[in-house]
Amino acid sequence: MFVYELDRPWLDTPFVFQGFLIEKQAQIDDLRLYCRFVFVDPARSTVPVMVGVNASSKVSTIPAKPPEAVESERSILELEDSEASPLTPTSRLLAKLRTHYPPLALVEDELPAAKQALDRTTEAVRSILEGVVSKGILDSKSLHESIEEVTESVIRNPDALLLLSYLRRKSKYAYDHALSVSIHLLAFGRHMGLPKKQMQILGEAGLLLDVGMGRLPEGILEKKGNLSSEEYEAMKEHVQFSLEIIHSNPGFSPQTAEIIAQHHERENGSGYPLGLKERQITLLGKMAAIVDCFVALISERPYADSISPLDALQRLYNWRKDYYHEDMVEQFIQCLGPYPVGSFVELNTGEVAIVLAHNRIRRLKPKVMAVLDADKKAYASPIMLDLINNPLTCNAQPYEIKRSLPGGVYEVDLKEFYH
Repeated sequence: MFVYELDRPWLDTPFVFQGFLIEKQAQIDDLRLYCRFVFVDPARSTVPVMVGVNASSKVSTIPAKPPEAVESERSILELEDSEASPLTPTSRLLAKLRTHYPPLALVEDELPAAKQALDRTTEAVRSILEGVVSKGILDSKSLHESIEEVTESVIRNPDALLLLSYLRRKSKYAYDHALSVSIHLLAFGRHMGLPKKQMQILGEAGLLLDVGMGRLPEGILEKKGNLSSEEYEAMKEHVQFSLEIIHSNPGFSPQTAEIIAQHHERENGSGYPLGLKERQITLLGKMAAIVDCFVALISERPYADSISPLDALQRLYNWRKDYYHEDMVEQFIQCLGPYPVGSFVELNTGEVAIVLAHNRIRRLKPKVMAVLDADKKAYASPIMLDLINNPLTCNAQPYEIKRSLPGGVYEVDLKEFYH
């Protein structure tokens, strides 16, 4: 049988390939160590698979897709307006602490500054990570300076850096993942109204979450198949290696180390390295866990294809309570919106558009750029549409988003439109 989905995040298991054929009992034994149930694809299985068998029988129920997927998509869209959602305990707490960040720039005006900040930070991260590998030295001064420039851009308008981060997600994974986590954590911190100092700590921690990966055996990082139990246990040591690097280099706050230590902990205690749960995990640690998972899901990795941002949000929503803090997952969805910046969407006209920026009041009406016409042919010049203004189609109907599309659809390359 072909297993295409687990009952928990793939990233919390040694099964690096997201979808594989079960060919021997040892694979089933390994699955039992981490999962209560799995989802099987009959079409990709090499034996006949019974579909819809009663769960009480000896044969597990095999739905066509996770049953919560349809419900979760509707629930995510219902989180459109933060004002319309009831305040959770976390929301009430943060409302007392919240720093207000009014938008200081339009996304198109902020893009040049955001690109400059990202270029400098990319080079700094490359130099910093290479310095750790070759000399074991972490340049905290360069890191602080880089993250300060990125933080200022996010404070002015987070959509610009989020968009640029999405455009660059196919670069070398180690650098790309670190930068994307940092940017998403900064945007999340801004959304939560954290003070600027806390945002900078989040941004620095995001860059350094996996700095210890460089100390892992090359065989683990380059392995083309699923990890053995022993290899998975060895891989988990990257958290401790990251902490050793942080502690041996002055200039980092205790909170930075705490975030790094907790970004693989889970609400139900199934995470590592300490098996912390619920209130034992700090607020910033919960945020880092959510963002690290989200960025991994939308990124091209050596062992797994990326998925669309909306699909990644749906998975996080499915995994809330058990693995990620429920309130914080909903806040993260509020932060990115149901159609995250950089997403491909199909409009009610059949045109294909790219989400450029959010409307902070009406999340279902973002600013988009139509790049393909109804026949899926490229426009000579993209058409800018701000859906909050209810622009009309040729049939005098307001433009609306019909559905989200996977990245790379119709072979559209986002980089063609930004330089």
